[in-house]
Amino acid sequence: MYAIGALFSRVRHPTDIWDELAETVPDIRKVSSPIGPDAAAAVDVTTRSFAGTATSAPEYLLDWALGDELKEQWDNPDRVKHVGWALKLAIQCALRHGPKRAVFLASAPGTDAPGAACTVRFLPGKLSTGAEGWMYMWEMIRRSGMPTFDTKNGMDRRFQAAEDAINAAHVKHAPGPHINVQLMAVAPEHQGKKLCSVLMRAVNKVADKHGWPCYLETSGLRNVKVYQRFGYETVERVTVRDPKKPDAPTYDDFYAMIRSPSKVAGAPELLVI
Repeated sequence: MYAIGALFSRVRHPTDIWDELAETVPDIRKVSSPIGPDAAAAVDVTTRSFAGTATSAPEYLLDWALGDELKEQWDNPDRVKHVGWALKLAIQCALRHGPKRAVFLASAPGTDAPGAACTVRFLPGKLSTGAEGWMYMWEMIRRSGMPTFDTKNGMDRRFQAAEDAINAAHVKHAPGPHINVQLMAVAPEHQGKKLCSVLMRAVNKVADKHGWPCYLETSGLRNVKVYQRFGYETVERVTVRDPKKPDAPTYDDFYAMIRSPSKVAGAPELLVI
């Protein structure tokens, strides 16, 4: 049995495994540059998916962070603006942080148009949230623009609380070498076409080949059930609170999930202690 916090192996950095993934799985392509149409498409797909529509659910933790003023305001440009800034920052981080991170697009059926996007990263150990991490974050903000969040209604606090909860769960549950699925998004018009399955199974294939666990966070039981189909198990349910308003509504449906690697021929041996 594999335990994510107690794996010892000869881990190599995945300098080329993401290229290998894109080359061996049909209808998937790796975004090669932080500028250009593919990077813009990744931001567009994730933003529209996470912002939600009248007929497709939003990303629930972001929805909580936006606050009541923008809840279910699907066509409000401020809603898309705030979600878009957060997603652009995350994707720029993935594209500018060297070979350990990657962004992938999955083509919609019968076309080359992007229908889904995901960002992944390999971490050789515990997530860094110290000074080095903050310095890198400020560099990304310099490239992506200052946050758009409204400070009057506490939106900035809620977004920071969400970020803190994500980082705390990650540090707690994934201290060893692992793959982190940071974002997984399907454009509203392409949901239900198995594009999420294409991307998740491709990541699982890489993880199993190299003997790495996978870690992700998600919100909502519906999404938990989706990731369970790909071998993930819930390790914690987290409550997220506005730090300055203890009586304000909390978000109670946030989950940390882990997938242990499956044994495959040629995978490196892992010593479990």
